[in-house]
Amino acid sequence: MAFKDEARNAADKGVDAAKQAADTAKKAGQEAKNETASAAEEVMRKTKVMGDKVADAAQDMAGKAKETAQEAWGSVKDTTHKMKDNVMGKAEESKEAIKDNVNRNMNKKN
Repeated sequence: MAFKDEARNAADKGVDAAKQAADTAKKAGQEAKNETASAAEEVMRKTKVMGDKVADAAQDMAGKAKETAQEAWGSVKDTTHKMKDNVMGKAEESKEAIKDNVNRNMNKKN
C-alpha cells in the first residue's frame, strides 16, 4: 500500500504542479495582453498627435500659400495699373505732340 500512496502523492503533486503552471501561464498571457493593449493605445495616441501636427502644419502652409498668392495678385494688379497709366500718359503725350505738329504745319501754310 505504501507504494500506492506514494504514487498517489506523486500524481497529486504532478496535478498541483500542472495547475500551478497553467495559472502562471494564464497570468503571463493576461499580462502580455494588457501590455500589448497599452502599447497599442500609446501608438494610437502618438499617431493622433502626429496627425494633428501634420494637419496643423498643412493648414499653416495653406494659409501662407493663400497669403502669398494674394500678395502676388496685388502686385500684378499694381504693376498692370502702373503700365496702363504709363501707356495712357505716353499716348496722351503723343496725341498732344501730333496736335502741336499739325497746328504748326497748318500755321506755316497760312
